[in-house]
Amino acid sequence: MSAARVLPLFLYFALGLGLTALSPIAVATSPRIVIEHVSHHRAGTAEAAAIARWLDSIPDADRRTMELGTITVRQRRLPTDARASAAVAPPVPLPASGAAGEKITITNELPGGFVETWTFQWVGGEGGGGWKQTDYETHAPIVQPDRPNEL
Repeated sequence: MSAARVLPLFLYFALGLGLTALSPIAVATSPRIVIEHVSHHRAGTAEAAAIARWLDSIPDADRRTMELGTITVRQRRLPTDARASAAVAPPVPLPASGAAGEKITITNELPGGFVETWTFQWVGGEGGGGWKQTDYETHAPIVQPDRPNEL
C-alpha cells in the first residue's frame, strides 16, 4: 500500500476515534437549568423566627452558636415542569419536604464579621425522605492580623 493511500485512511481512523472520545465530554458539559430564590431577613422578624424553628427541627443538624442577625436563605432546585418554574414560591416558611437535588443554604451574619452557614439537601428514602445537612461553617473575624490563627 502506498503512503498516499495509508495517510488518508489513518486520518479517517484517528478522526473517528477522536470524535468518539469527545462525545461523553460534550454530554457531560451540557447546560443545566437550576432555579434559585434568595431572600434576606432581619433578626426579630416573623420570618427570622420561622427560619430558626426550621433549623431546630432538622434532626442531626448543627445547632446555632450565635444570636440571629441578618439571615439569607438561598433555595436551589431543578425545574420539574414549566408551571413549577414559573411560580417559584418564596422560601419562608421553609419547606417540610423537597425534591431530589433540591438544596437550601441558610447564612446567619452578625455585625463585626461573625458568620454561620448551613447547607441542606433533600435526600429521598423511607417515608419519603428528609432534609440532610451537607455542610456547616462558622467564621469569626480576625482580631490580630499578624496572628491570624488566634481568635
